[in-house]
Amino acid sequence: MSVQKVLLVLGGEPPNEESLLWRMEEADIAIAVDAGWLAFRHAGIFPDVLIGDLDSWGGESKTIEVPSEVQLIEDKNQNRTDFQKSLDFLKDFPNLNEIVILGGLGNRTDHLLSNFKIVCGLNPELTVIFDSEKEWVRRVTAKAPLTIIGQEGATVSLIPITFCKSVSSVGLKWEMKNQDLSSDASFSQSNLCLKNGASISLTAGNLLVILQK
Repeated sequence: MSVQKVLLVLGGEPPNEESLLWRMEEADIAIAVDAGWLAFRHAGIFPDVLIGDLDSWGGESKTIEVPSEVQLIEDKNQNRTDFQKSLDFLKDFPNLNEIVILGGLGNRTDHLLSNFKIVCGLNPELTVIFDSEKEWVRRVTAKAPLTIIGQEGATVSLIPITFCKSVSSVGLKWEMKNQDLSSDASFSQSNLCLKNGASISLTAGNLLVILQK
């Protein structure tokens, strides 16, 4: 099977059932990352893969509760987060072009910040999306620019995770043109989409575009 789009469900703020089912239907493979398993079980479905150190997945019996069609990967390495372990697993899929992450926002701030830092190390050609009921977050790189469709009037923030060179936008209230952004200099918080087809690009760096729903 050629895997191009992957759904990862982490143990942060759980997705609602509708979002989980929709994202799972669009994905080629769905992965529960440790406690992310609970979101699938609440919805009465199983992921394709369960991965992590399995210290917070609900304490269910592996032999009774996990069907044989679910690939179970138990990794006790405490030097890597369960999120990193799931991304290591994805290295086996050379055609991967999009990762959608549910449960990656909310709950613990340390997990949130580490999740954002971790995605900066991914292939810059990959589309990486964090989604929740309140926010939609997309990593933007030089090789993965962004067009925001159908969000006229929405609040959007542009937060540099690494130094971002020559950031440009079209369709925002406060436009940028070849502007450098960094955490200790300048960024664009609480901007507004003025068009249903706003776009954001840059020439280098990792920028998080955070859209309020």
